[in-house]
Amino acid sequence: MHLLILGSGTAAISAARAHIARGGTCTLAHDGLPLGGTCLHIGCVPSKYLIRAAEQLQQTRHSFFPGLHPQGAELDQKTLLQDLQNLVTELRERNYEQPLPQLDGLEIVQGRGRLSGPRSMQVAGKEYHGDAILIATGSQTRRFDDTPQETPGLYTNESLFHLEQLPASMIVLGGGYIALELGQALHRLGVDITLVQRSRTILSAQPESVGGELQTHFIDEGMKILTGTRIEKIDVQEGRTRVQLHSEEQGTLILEAEAMLEARGRQGQTRDMGLEALGIELDANGFIQANAEGETACPGIYAAGDVLGHFMMVYTASLEAENIVARLHNEEVEVQVREEDVPWVVFTDPQVAGVGLSLEDCQERGIDAEEATLPVNRWPRFSSAREHRGYLKLVRDPVTDTLLGARVVAPHGGDLVGELRRILLSKTTMKEVANSVTPYLTLAEGIPLCAGRFA
Repeated sequence: MHLLILGSGTAAISAARAHIARGGTCTLAHDGLPLGGTCLHIGCVPSKYLIRAAEQLQQTRHSFFPGLHPQGAELDQKTLLQDLQNLVTELRERNYEQPLPQLDGLEIVQGRGRLSGPRSMQVAGKEYHGDAILIATGSQTRRFDDTPQETPGLYTNESLFHLEQLPASMIVLGGGYIALELGQALHRLGVDITLVQRSRTILSAQPESVGGELQTHFIDEGMKILTGTRIEKIDVQEGRTRVQLHSEEQGTLILEAEAMLEARGRQGQTRDMGLEALGIELDANGFIQANAEGETACPGIYAAGDVLGHFMMVYTASLEAENIVARLHNEEVEVQVREEDVPWVVFTDPQVAGVGLSLEDCQERGIDAEEATLPVNRWPRFSSAREHRGYLKLVRDPVTDTLLGARVVAPHGGDLVGELRRILLSKTTMKEVANSVTPYLTLAEGIPLCAGRFA
């Protein structure tokens, strides 16, 4: 079986490897970002590098312990940003550029792929035929008023990580995970940040208590945050970026900074790919519409990863692609990608993480549920370190005493969601969790402590 793949990121390469491991062959159309795609070059790896560097710098400047007075650290931005690129290059060569050409059965062709039929694609003027097609072309930043990517001073995550020196000030448009992670990291690295969010709270897809908690700590760090806004105009004059917006509280405002980061949302990279001619449906943001098995309206053409617009996470992209390949080989899929049990993490400080339903989700769906909360300052791991930021919330079914979901706002809180997902899927009762033996002063101890707060 020959599989045609459009894209060269996590979903595309996971599919190619899985298909070849089963004896198949692939032609992969590679265009845009280098091999490895978004996660390696403009997403997970570079963002977490900056986040960790900024966190370490923050610790040299601030302590929760009375009597401990950190003196700060010297920051060499140019060296730091160069090392970031060195890391990306090292990982790309080791994980993609060196091993992929060694895969028997994989042909990588350079150029933008375009579907020419239900079983064919064109790349650089040449036609390729296969038994099935996988579209895994990913997503890109949704620009305000289609602002040109190359406009000086206007950045997205696609361009930010290539800077050799950070700007002195920056306006960040957006209140989702990209805006928040990068906004806080840049602020800690010395950039004067003003974050502009359309909704009333940041992280608006989550309950207001989650975004409100994080927003409080951002402001305590010195970040400026404007919520409830509508952007009216963006322009660049004499090396300064200017944003005109309307604020629900303050009316018309004009903000100026040395640069701007657009992070208000994503759109599918599906333009001019011949999809509409084959009956493949797109939503208003260009994301491909597919069924639960990843198949589009055109039989035999599948989609996986960010181009679907669902999860926007590297681990779900990989699993979606591998599941599609398994089904092509008539294998039973062991692990489904289901919204109700996919864990997620926002790598701010404190981190925000969750799995399953929040109490507000349950209320909207008419599900009877109860919530227990453990504040960070009642969590031995943190209270002994004078840490106070955040909480753990568990939501249970009061009849079965089983977990329906969880939300965490806490330092390194993302490390808990894997265990919380296992508890959710196993239907372990909260009584059993509360009575479990967990080492004292560990992060994981918070789970049984919170479970024990249910009446």
